[in-house]
Amino acid sequence: MAWPDPALALSPVETEMLRDLRGRLNRVPKGQLGDKSVAPLSKGFFDVCARVGLPLINPAPGLDMPAPGFLFEVAKAADMEILRRLVTDLNTLRQAEPFSFRHLFDNGLLQAIATRRLVLGGREQPVEG
Repeated sequence: MAWPDPALALSPVETEMLRDLRGRLNRVPKGQLGDKSVAPLSKGFFDVCARVGLPLINPAPGLDMPAPGFLFEVAKAADMEILRRLVTDLNTLRQAEPFSFRHLFDNGLLQAIATRRLVLGGREQPVEG
């Protein structure tokens, strides 16, 4: 498959939305100082994901979330289908286990997903290593 895939291209507006959201997520303080920012930025994350081709899909019944470290590795090399699954699983986790979601939020999984979407859309270079 040639990089980038024209079918996954992002418009300039979509690109700016992802980069702006990623920047905002990067500025949220960890812990109690960032508590007021988590809910609106989480909602914004899922709204932007839907706009850039990562809508929520039907969750797979009975599957447990993998270990957080594994999720970051998956996000780095994910294709669109895996990114959709990650976004859906994150949304499910946000509703079922807010503490676990917050841990992933604080450690940058949302930013990793946004970055990977930018890479797949041909707007950023893949990260080596």
